[in-house]
Amino acid sequence: MRNDIKKFWVVLLMTASCAGPLFSQYVIADLGNFDMDKVYVKGFTVKRTATITIDAVGVMSRSEKWNRWNPMIAYGWILNSDTKEIVWEMRPNNISSESGTNNIVYQGTMALQPGNYEAYFSTYGQKIIRISRSDSYMGEFFKNLVKVFVEDGDIYRDADKWKLRIVTNSSADNFASFDGSKSKKVICALTGARDSDYLEKGFTLEKDMKVRIYGIGEGQDRHMYDFGWLTDDKTAKTVWEMRFENTSHGGGAEKNRSYSGILNLRAGNYVATYVTDDSHSFTEWNMQPPYDPANWGVTVSVLDEEDLAYVRDYKKSKKQEIISITRVGDSEFKSEGFSLSKTTDILIYSLGEGRDHRMYDYGWITNAETGQTVWNMHYSDTKFAGGTEKNRLFEGTVTLEPGNYLVNYKTDGTHSYDDWNDDPPYNRSKWGITLSLVNNNDAKNLSKYRESEDENLLAQIIHVGDDEYRTKDFTLNSTTKVRILCLGEGKSGHMYDYGWIKNASTGQTVWEMTYGMSQSAGGARKNRIYDGTIYLDAGKYEVVYISDGSHSFEDWNDDPPYQQDKWGITVKVIK
Repeated sequence: MRNDIKKFWVVLLMTASCAGPLFSQYVIADLGNFDMDKVYVKGFTVKRTATITIDAVGVMSRSEKWNRWNPMIAYGWILNSDTKEIVWEMRPNNISSESGTNNIVYQGTMALQPGNYEAYFSTYGQKIIRISRSDSYMGEFFKNLVKVFVEDGDIYRDADKWKLRIVTNSSADNFASFDGSKSKKVICALTGARDSDYLEKGFTLEKDMKVRIYGIGEGQDRHMYDFGWLTDDKTAKTVWEMRFENTSHGGGAEKNRSYSGILNLRAGNYVATYVTDDSHSFTEWNMQPPYDPANWGVTVSVLDEEDLAYVRDYKKSKKQEIISITRVGDSEFKSEGFSLSKTTDILIYSLGEGRDHRMYDYGWITNAETGQTVWNMHYSDTKFAGGTEKNRLFEGTVTLEPGNYLVNYKTDGTHSYDDWNDDPPYNRSKWGITLSLVNNNDAKNLSKYRESEDENLLAQIIHVGDDEYRTKDFTLNSTTKVRILCLGEGKSGHMYDYGWIKNASTGQTVWEMTYGMSQSAGGARKNRIYDGTIYLDAGKYEVVYISDGSHSFEDWNDDPPYQQDKWGITVKVIK
């Protein structure tokens, strides 16, 4: 448990005094004298079933502007600390107006079963008028700006009367103080998360077991902004993630989301992670807090306390990096290669920019021999990476067969490393793509690959600029299958930057890139690509590439192609 959570309880318990018996009643909680923008809590334990009387005074908005938001501004609730269920709260349908004031009142009785409880009172409600990141919230904010000040202008006039008082006719020995301590069954707690936090903790399970995951975070419009996930550290696969679809309202502001569920885990090493954006977090709420504010984060617990004997702390292993293309700036394309001698599991960590289900800064991996894309950073496979919503993260594994591979990364003209046009991601220095070994023992399978040193490379003319005419020669001793990769410019059925191959002895053209045989190369519509194979007889050949006066490598007048580094022609032997 974080020190600040302990302080949260100590300070607030001091403000929540328990008075002695009055008219044979025992005072369980007596909260009052509130400051604005605070959450007050008093924990208590019930030993035997008891009936309690609740006397609460708070305030709610009088305006109809809160048709979407929670109208409660100063209000109380009681949380069962063991089950995380709300046993009572002030709601618009169970309160009445206090005569002569702006306040609302709740008075009633209820039975509490044995267990640990937390009585809360929040005064964060007035912050509900602040602007949220949601477009629909923004629209309602401006539409109702006048109402905020006119209809609720004097709503805090009687704040000195706000209170939450809980008493009982049961004897005092049926109750005890409760300090909010975690259950003994907790094996990992990333809680009390603040703004822009990145929390991480590992644990080892020495046998298969069921665990309970409890998470509280922020989400709206079907996106999560403060959330957690659980990763199998051996395979780097995410075994659980807190998504908007698997969470429910967590109390307070609509954007507070809660998850509670049971997960079957195999024996192994696991890493829990929790991240937050730059607003609305523990003790820094910009709207009403959740029912269980101190547990903002994620908690993992065993179901059976006896299973604790098979749980150990675990330090996340450091994976050996094999490719690191990071800190990528605007309008860049970068590529690096590697070779594998055996089938190998690779961990991919890629940060990029994406929105509306499309990626703009992203990475991909191609087979250097066949040109086939073996992995691509699709928007649907990414998750929120912190900062602005368009920061996206892919973290997962791919199994690659023996061969040569090229790792590529491209960016558009905005929002990249050190030139952000909105909030950067949590791990900004990793903007790009990083490949690591899942099993460090596989390092023996790995070597560097440079296409320029490839023994199968016959000729390559790339990075072609404006108004160039370039040639390369090669010789074949027998009939050979070759792969041709050619990127150029073409539109309306005509090519303007393109290549061809001719027999050096006869001058006959044996292959030429035409518009009809090419396909879209990504980026601008005029970017064209041919990627295919032909057979060439034994003999001497000349490769030619020509470009016109515009739209070429590093001097694009429109969006570049995806493989801009290959603008030109490459000829390789296929074995």
